[in-house]
Amino acid sequence: MRRSMLSIIILFTACSSVFAQSAGTTIFNFLKEQYSARGAAMANNLIAVKGDVNAIYYNPAVLSGIDGEQWTLNYVDHLLDFQAGQVAYTRQHNSLGNLAVGLIYFNYGDFDETDEFGDKTGSTFGATEFALGATIANTLGDGFDYGLNLKYVFSSLDSYNASGMAIDAGLIYTFPYVDDLQFGINISNLGFVLDTYQEAEGKMPLYMRVGFSKKLAHLPLMFMASLNDLTLKTDNSSDVIKRFSLGGEFDVNENFKLRIGYNNGVNQNVKPLEGTAFAGISAGLGILWRKFRLDYAFSTYGGLGNLNRLGVTGTL
Repeated sequence: MRRSMLSIIILFTACSSVFAQSAGTTIFNFLKEQYSARGAAMANNLIAVKGDVNAIYYNPAVLSGIDGEQWTLNYVDHLLDFQAGQVAYTRQHNSLGNLAVGLIYFNYGDFDETDEFGDKTGSTFGATEFALGATIANTLGDGFDYGLNLKYVFSSLDSYNASGMAIDAGLIYTFPYVDDLQFGINISNLGFVLDTYQEAEGKMPLYMRVGFSKKLAHLPLMFMASLNDLTLKTDNSSDVIKRFSLGGEFDVNENFKLRIGYNNGVNQNVKPLEGTAFAGISAGLGILWRKFRLDYAFSTYGGLGNLNRLGVTGTL
């Protein structure tokens, strides 16, 4: 039975690595998954888009400057009937800046328990993971904003548990002489593992990205681009250029937005599989209604399948 469980762990790690655009020997790879419907529609390019609580796990600095209170709920219909989601809430504090709490979770469902020969025992077991975080974001002056997110990470597989602590840190720079141009940098999951499934020491899935956003002057379009997973080491240093993503958000009118994106890292990771011509492409829309914004995103991973995400964001 233990051998069967460890096989499931390896499967989880492999799946998470593909969708997170990197592979490795780390645990908690669900932290690299993207949960925001708005962000996923634009190939995960919210790193330099201020004012949206959805981006709390892209770059915590984006919370700086949000007036009042803002919340979001996101749901991911993952492959193999996996279920995932994100919940976040932020409010402005007079002296500290913006404070927030956020939760991401990943539910792998139930599995049939087997013995060392692969025969079913008649029992089932489940597997879930989550990260609970607290965030602070504020301005540094001269166009700079910062954000820090401290999170507790937990993973459960039947009677086996793993946990860890990590910090996300980010900066956003708003260019003074170019309208609506922002640059962002973020490093996520900088921390340590408290407990692991196995006796071997585990590592947190360190992740770093840089990117920018620009609202065009004569077109109702915001364009975004980023380089992702900069901490991933490969034999060819030029591979980092291949891990780029592009996104755009077009304002059809005040209440309707169209979004599109392309993640070349996803395309490269599924390249060995057949039917990868459209892998890495994403699209979606946003509908504003009263104090709410409804978001939908569709992402394709070629021969592996497609993901759908739904989100709702509101103000108080």
